Amino acid sequence: MSRARGLALLLLAGSLWLPAGAAPQGAPSPGQSRLPSAEGAQTSTEIRDRYGRPLRTVLAQEGESRSPVRLEEVSPWMPLATLAAEDRRFFSHAGVDLRAVARALWQNARSGRRVSGGSTLSEQLVRALHPRPRTWGGKLAEAFDALLLETRQDKREILEGYLNEVSYGNRCRGIGAAAREYFGVPASELTLAQSALLAGVPKSPKRYDPRRYPEAAAVRQRRVLERMREWGWLDADSHRLARAEKLKVEPRRAAFAAPQFTEYVLRRAERGAVIDTTLDAGLQERLQGVLAKNLERLAGHQVTNGAAVVLDNATGDILAWVGSADFNDPRHQGQVDGVTAPRQPGSALKPFAYGLALSLGARASDLLRDEPMHFTNGFSPKNYDETFHGPVRLREALACSFNIPAVRVAERFGAARLLGALRAFGLESLRESADHYGIGLVLGNGEVSLLELTNAYAALARGGVWMPVRALPGEAAAARRVLDRESAFIVTDILADNAARAGAFGLNSPLHLPFPFAAKTGTSKDYRDNWALGYTPEWTIGVWVGNFDGQPMRRVSGISGAAPVLRDAALLVYERSASGPFPVPAGIRELEVCPESGDQPGPWCPGAMREVFAKKHPPARVCSLHRPPVEIASVPAPRRPALLSVEFPQPGDVFKIDPATPLGAQALRLRAASEESVAWTVDGVALPPGEAWWALRPGRHRAAASLRRDGRLLQSRPVHFLVVR
Repeated sequence: MSRARGLALLLLAGSLWLPAGAAPQGAPSPGQSRLPSAEGAQTSTEIRDRYGRPLRTVLAQEGESRSPVRLEEVSPWMPLATLAAEDRRFFSHAGVDLRAVARALWQNARSGRRVSGGSTLSEQLVRALHPRPRTWGGKLAEAFDALLLETRQDKREILEGYLNEVSYGNRCRGIGAAAREYFGVPASELTLAQSALLAGVPKSPKRYDPRRYPEAAAVRQRRVLERMREWGWLDADSHRLARAEKLKVEPRRAAFAAPQFTEYVLRRAERGAVIDTTLDAGLQERLQGVLAKNLERLAGHQVTNGAAVVLDNATGDILAWVGSADFNDPRHQGQVDGVTAPRQPGSALKPFAYGLALSLGARASDLLRDEPMHFTNGFSPKNYDETFHGPVRLREALACSFNIPAVRVAERFGAARLLGALRAFGLESLRESADHYGIGLVLGNGEVSLLELTNAYAALARGGVWMPVRALPGEAAAARRVLDRESAFIVTDILADNAARAGAFGLNSPLHLPFPFAAKTGTSKDYRDNWALGYTPEWTIGVWVGNFDGQPMRRVSGISGAAPVLRDAALLVYERSASGPFPVPAGIRELEVCPESGDQPGPWCPGAMREVFAKKHPPARVCSLHRPPVEIASVPAPRRPALLSVEFPQPGDVFKIDPATPLGAQALRLRAASEESVAWTVDGVALPPGEAWWALRPGRHRAAASLRRDGRLLQSRPVHFLVVR
């Protein structure tokens, strides 16, 4: 093997210069000293993923794939095999091989048809650079130009030009493109067997196409190898090993993978032979499948499209970018990019409003009024379930995505400050003024892109630090703080709290995953857009579902449309990159609060619950909502539970309705710590005397017991519990 390689290098080193002369047509002009160089030649662009896997090849202007290489960047076997296939006496003729011409004329005359050609590499290069009609006149002109070409260029330059300019079929111009097209390797890594196969293709790229006619290509390859052995360019072992090598030709590539992403890259990157990107082609393909599967599920609800994107939180790298369900579907505008198209996000903007409120001193335990409200401009927000929930804690209001508490929170600091905060999180598509949006901005009446919004959620995952997304590994990623760590953590803790959102979405919603995962959905007016966004400390996913023509879906909300896509995508990403719990900042502390007032619990509060606070914003006061009964108001507060207490249910219990059992057959047996007969009220409504069974009904409820003893009325502290479907 080393002897043959040495011969190849020796042949290539034997370049020669002939006397200068006038430059021929199609060859370099007198002012040029070289053929088009590998550096200056027109090139196609290959876009690759983060692991070097091809995503798309952008052809050169003439519609061919090109990847020019210098001669020293080509496997030594390739020039040697090329000479064996096309021009044995390349280094001894001056551009025209008269012996080869005479042989071709004799063989063609004997057979009565053209069976052999006598063109040298120099003549073939001239033909590639300046095609002419295949006539006697054209052949003579090619021969003349080849002779003149060799007066201006040395043999190495001509051989390099040939390897870069001839066609290898399948729109491949040059060995650099052919090596990647057929074998997926650079030209420098071609084996002897691969080189011999490719060297035989230019004679007739259609007839010797390695994909369409592999047997004909193999026959041609064996002929090249045999010549190399006969002429002493290969020893017997090298010849035998090359004949025995099983060649695997790469299957024809799809038109291109990640089409919308590669378009985005081409708008940002300088054209070159190769553009490396941050995308993970394997994840991209599987995410496309996840979206397609879920859109099949939604087909009966007038849903035709969707988009999804995955970001790496540490770097801002774009790991996957599915712009539409099917890029090749003109009926449903498949070439629209759902990742960058601006749409109304609905409730998906609420976490940023609550984050701003927390940074200004609000607490997750604060009570917010979920009651009717009206504005002078006619705006009257309503909740998705078209009901009012009375006083609710901020944690519950955000987790359950109630609209009215969100508007009350945003009203505290106004639309202008909210708009500024959203823009700080990178939502630059919100280009109108604060007056244009009004306070309804908190409910998503502006338009943002999925990429912007997903990256805004990634900022929450980073603890309040925003950085630009990266499609190219070398792009700068200057980070900036847009929210303090403590506020960002509390928002994340709420969005990851499955119990807090159970009242609106149930305990087993698509947002509940077997690992720490913060998530939020959004639905725009008239069901035109579904959103679901979620994150772990390591990665963030954004999903949009809808129709590119703006047609409404048939009662598909974020939780039923986009959230299942988010769930499946999150499970997929977690399988590839497991994630741990969210880190707790040093400025966070966990304290007990009254479950009804959200203040520090007093002795008469119905139990206590844990809540997280920023150390700089602890609960400011002791609960004043629960006071001792009037009869004993002057008596010191007891240190032990009241004389009458509820044993079942317990504060904070959650009960799930069994869908397989008739609702009328499902009830709770209320139980108090008393041997005497007690009277029960649930949600202020008295049960019949002596009755302790209460029929389950979805929602939040309050139960209390009472009895009369020695003429006095004893009442238990109310117990709050939740029933979900």
